[in-house]
Amino acid sequence: MTGEFKNEDPAAPVFFLSYSRPKPPLRAVGPPREAGRFVTRFFDDLTADVNDLVGAMPGRGAGFIDVDTAGGDLWRRRVLYAAGSCQVFVCLLSMPYLHRSEWCAREWDLFARREVVPRAPDADPAESAIVPVLWTPVTGDLPPVVAEVNYFRPPRLPSADRAAYEAEGMLGLLKTGQVNVYEAVVWRIAQHVERIRRTYWVKPLYLEREDGLRTTFERSGP
Repeated sequence: MTGEFKNEDPAAPVFFLSYSRPKPPLRAVGPPREAGRFVTRFFDDLTADVNDLVGAMPGRGAGFIDVDTAGGDLWRRRVLYAAGSCQVFVCLLSMPYLHRSEWCAREWDLFARREVVPRAPDADPAESAIVPVLWTPVTGDLPPVVAEVNYFRPPRLPSADRAAYEAEGMLGLLKTGQVNVYEAVVWRIAQHVERIRRTYWVKPLYLEREDGLRTTFERSGP
């Protein structure tokens, strides 16, 4: 099934891309940081693949990415609306994402509070609509909240390609010139996003403020 579902917010993105935003330098020197450039490439590639799978949705983008570092009330409302209305939450796991970004934890927490309702009778009610993707290698134990959700492992790819993804992450695949592997994994992520959207409905949760959302992935956090 492609296109719109009748119980979805017609303005909501299909997926929300959550990632650790690099802090801007004190002085604007040189080109944009590579991390931002590669994240944008991943978002564009995933959006194109999801569009190919779900079909055209007039007036609606397949994905949402926050690229505004200015902050402010309008920025907060846009982020909270997208995280509270999208159908799939794709997050790029890295050490900064897990340990140094309060907003990444807020975005995850908001989406995790939403109820996931199976669309099909044979859907697994325990499946998560959160899709953690390895962006860079992650060392040590995952924080408890993140560890409860299995990170994405691309199916139906050669074992060497899967091993490269798990060893390097998506950013590492690009940095080391393994573009074919990167593109194959992006396609598998897009297929996973499309399947989740087709199989489940994630009820919206609209918040005006981020107050009360956790700011850490540790269980002791607020």
